[in-house]
Amino acid sequence: MTQTELEIILQEGERYKVEFKESVDKNLVEEVFAFANASGGRIFIGVYDNGKITGTDISNTVRSRIQDTLRQIQPD
Repeated sequence: MTQTELEIILQEGERYKVEFKESVDKNLVEEVFAFANASGGRIFIGVYDNGKITGTDISNTVRSRIQDTLRQIQPD
């Protein structure tokens, strides 16, 4: 994804296939599950609902936590 594509997505805001999450929380599984049962989509972590980038920790610990959280979705 290019910088321009990201800027367009942020300007257009959340919609059917785009969700912004300020941080990794318990609702992430629900969002991923919803996209998996629909027609897919993108979840941007570290972005406010208004499209402003807040950033987030991307350490290995956080990445592992995201993976562990997503493993809760059944069936795989």
